[in-house]
Amino acid sequence: MTKKQGVKKKRQTGLPPGTIMYTGQKHLLSVRITYMEYNDEVLKQETYEETTRIPIHESRPDIIQWYDVRGLHDEKLMHTIAERFGMHPLVLEDVVDVYKRPEYTEYPTGIFMALKAFDYDETRKKVKPQSMAIYCGQGFVLSFQEDESDYFKPVRDRLVAAQGRIRRKGGDYLAYALMDYVVDRYFHVLDHLETSIENMEEGIYTNPEDIDKSEVYTLKKQLLRLRKSIAPLREAVGQFTRTSSQMVDPETLIYVRDLYDHTYQVLDTIDTLRDVITGLQDLYLSEMSMKMNRIMQFLTVITAIFVPISFLAGLYGMNFQHMPELGYRYGYFVLLAVMLCIVLGMLFFFKKKRWL
Repeated sequence: MTKKQGVKKKRQTGLPPGTIMYTGQKHLLSVRITYMEYNDEVLKQETYEETTRIPIHESRPDIIQWYDVRGLHDEKLMHTIAERFGMHPLVLEDVVDVYKRPEYTEYPTGIFMALKAFDYDETRKKVKPQSMAIYCGQGFVLSFQEDESDYFKPVRDRLVAAQGRIRRKGGDYLAYALMDYVVDRYFHVLDHLETSIENMEEGIYTNPEDIDKSEVYTLKKQLLRLRKSIAPLREAVGQFTRTSSQMVDPETLIYVRDLYDHTYQVLDTIDTLRDVITGLQDLYLSEMSMKMNRIMQFLTVITAIFVPISFLAGLYGMNFQHMPELGYRYGYFVLLAVMLCIVLGMLFFFKKKRWL
């Protein structure tokens, strides 16, 4: 029998700061880039793959440029993007490090935000994490996703439909909108987990032996993973609210503060669900213990009923020669009747005592 091998985590050990080395697993063959440029009046959208020539557009003061990069394994492309936008080497190092904890950092040419996105896999009933990063500068936004899913499509649809104020705002507002969408997805994931917990709670009450206790542990582990990613994100968003960078409009900070409240709400919900999970573990053990007690109670009653019957059967099963009842013609039937009366009498007694 072969032992299951875990996925080894790649770490940047012994490398100089700023080294670009993708630490995750390669999720797709080609990097996909969706480019959008827009302002209040015009919008342009293009999609590229690494098999084609990926143009890096010249910046213009009257438009906002958004590059949504899906796939982090192409180091050459990452170097090209870094040179074009004057990104600090540490930014790209953090972008391709999928184990990077969420953080907020300001650089001379832009603002960097690392965060974790989560989706709920309906098939596997598990939370699916994804590493993300956002780099916002003067007139441009770069978003980096670990896998090929078009995670920010709803935000892109808002731009196309010119919904809300997003087309009238700058790149800092777009960066906020991307972070806000990621946090909104947290609520979606928590709704699924809450439903799973409610179904499990109902199952424990009705039929606890059908519940796999590993499911309780899996749910608790997923909530722990969510909290480990969202707790530092709250700190990062808190830093964002206190920024004095010239690249951030003061009006945008009002919305960022609302985002900060949402992260608090997410963490409160996670803590509540973790308490419920802990209660479910206690409830599961209690229900299984009560079920075992009922079984033992039933077996005890059966044993108690058969003790006097066994005594009578043993008494008249002895092979003594002089036993007056053995010569009685109806002795067998009388003994059966006595046994039946004993059984009925004990059952009545147990019922009266509410032991049954």
